[in-house]
Amino acid sequence: MVGMAIGVSHLVQSTRAGAGFGFQLIGLVIAVNLAKYPFFEYGHRYAAATGESLLHGYRRLGRGALPAFFVINTVNFIIGTAAIVFVTATLAQNLLHFGLSTTMWSAILIAFSIVLLMAGRIKGFDLAIKLMVAALVVSTLVAFVAAAWHGPVAPKGFQGPSPWSVANLGFLIALMGWMPGVIEISIFQSLWLVAGDRASKRRTSVPEARLDFNISYWLTTLLGVVFVALGAMVMYGSGEVFAETGAGFALNFVGLYARTIGDWIRPLMALVALVAMFSTTLATIDAVPRSMAVAQRLLQGREGADTHRLQAVWTIGIGAVVLVIITAFRARFTELVDLATIISFLAAPLFAFLNMRLIASSRVPEEARPGPLIRLLAVFGLLYLSGFGVLYLVVRCTGIGVP
Repeated sequence: MVGMAIGVSHLVQSTRAGAGFGFQLIGLVIAVNLAKYPFFEYGHRYAAATGESLLHGYRRLGRGALPAFFVINTVNFIIGTAAIVFVTATLAQNLLHFGLSTTMWSAILIAFSIVLLMAGRIKGFDLAIKLMVAALVVSTLVAFVAAAWHGPVAPKGFQGPSPWSVANLGFLIALMGWMPGVIEISIFQSLWLVAGDRASKRRTSVPEARLDFNISYWLTTLLGVVFVALGAMVMYGSGEVFAETGAGFALNFVGLYARTIGDWIRPLMALVALVAMFSTTLATIDAVPRSMAVAQRLLQGREGADTHRLQAVWTIGIGAVVLVIITAFRARFTELVDLATIISFLAAPLFAFLNMRLIASSRVPEEARPGPLIRLLAVFGLLYLSGFGVLYLVVRCTGIGVP
């Protein structure tokens, strides 16, 4: 959860929020994490309680749920994967000065991920990624403390722009879209939990699954707040803004640490951020084709059929389309990121509702169902996500309040 969530939402969107609006959006980051919490938690809970993934559960809900997942996410996942690979490629381009374009770095990262996944030698690499993500966490907290010690760079009495306007609604939706991640990660979590249980020949209990999830989720929430605060203290009011190009953004991001810790940290943080983003890339390139292959087999009525070859076809196909998208958006980095996150936010209420229905179904034993507090939070979350989504669509369709 941490490896996949600490990516675009934190390194890009949260730091942009702090740099552009100071501390004003910390409350929004906390609110959207609370709103999404039940629907992510239900993914772990359902898989542990039933021994099957959310996709199998969607099929049980009737004819519409699984086809809706398949149609919406064929587009959603491809654009989202392109944004993740693009961010990772820009960090690689910034760290490794080989004169390669962003598209070439993207192709290398996709190919390297496919080779690793097909070779099945992930355990050692997984440990390395966990260590590097831990290094990113520690470095970010150190940078936060150093920035707090020096104080904000904004001049005393500085009054920046307010984010609470219709004109900024698109960015607010984009910030919330992948904070801390897309709700479909709950589907990936359920697939990984079931696969892990099958490999270990041991069933994970609901309390074990919840403990693992809660540690991961609240750590990502904390870091989301920290990244906003870091951008607010180091860039807000300085006159500097994040670049629209990928390479420029990478330099801005690493500069956050250099200004608070020292110039010596630049190459280290560039490497740590790259590996942290690559963990997200690797997880995405595994999870997206895996989920699409399983969904396709379920739609075909071939639940027990092997999905390895079909997953490989999806992987290669998505990789090819991703490279086309990155080539088209290579000079419009933030536009691609905002597009991916907005689409994810607009789709979130549907999958939130499906997860709510599943966890309340007869398939889940009574003792494994959530308590009243989390059910109440789920209702709030669904209203929160739906309300912002409807507001955004009304503004986009009518142009009300947009200059």
